[in-house]
Amino acid sequence: MTPDDTRRTVEVDGRKIAFHDVGEGPPVVFLHGSGPGVTGWVNFGHTLPALSAGLRCLVVDQPGFGASERPERYDRNYLRFSAETVLGLVDELGLETVSLVGNSMGADVAVRLTLDNPSRVSRLLLNGAGGTGVPVFGPSPSEGIARLMEFNADPTRERMAAWVRTMLSDQRRATDELVDARLASALAPGAVKNMQDVYTTFYDPAMVETVPLWAEVHRIKQPVLMLWGRDDRVTPVEGAFLPARRMPRCDLRIYSRCGHWVPVERQQAFERAALEFLGG
Repeated sequence: MTPDDTRRTVEVDGRKIAFHDVGEGPPVVFLHGSGPGVTGWVNFGHTLPALSAGLRCLVVDQPGFGASERPERYDRNYLRFSAETVLGLVDELGLETVSLVGNSMGADVAVRLTLDNPSRVSRLLLNGAGGTGVPVFGPSPSEGIARLMEFNADPTRERMAAWVRTMLSDQRRATDELVDARLASALAPGAVKNMQDVYTTFYDPAMVETVPLWAEVHRIKQPVLMLWGRDDRVTPVEGAFLPARRMPRCDLRIYSRCGHWVPVERQQAFERAALEFLGG
């Protein structure tokens, strides 16, 4: 199982959207986060041998990331733009309903898609969903987001290493090999500009959503499982409590010995939770 062997593409609104199609079972769309060097495969590829045993895993490169194309400029909030694109992909595949797994920004995209198209989503598994949460005690931006923005402004290896360290509870995982791999991917042609453009849509007054996600999540009636690392320095764990209370069918699991990357630091727990919750 390799990224090249499993990659497929569809055209949505005249642009190529890439995804990996692995396994058989209930269809599940996986949405990656926004960190430098991220792709669908980077976030979820290592979990596919286990998850594809019971699920049809559709691991998407969101617009502008990995092998997916983007418009010359984003004309609206990226969460909304990506949610509309992902729904277009689901339509192209002829799927009536899917479950969604989202990591960080991808979790917020999953929430946006569900709010706008509730009949198309059966279940949501959300990991570290920052925009869906409400961090009330820590600084804003968080330490992890601050390191990410510093890298976007001046992408150096030192700043990549600083960002990687904020993702993890166990600092032994922040190896030179990991830093170098993420740096190489982050410096691919167009990658830095895409990150800058994506984050511009979150702060440009013309594209900021008038109602934040956390104020809308009470409308989500689907079963939801939220996973959060206790030591998350990107989306602090206290941000989980309001959406977990407001979504009527939401369960929350908080993992010790874990930062922002639950599928990495608690991989087996993530895989068990996903297979049990999503129907594999």
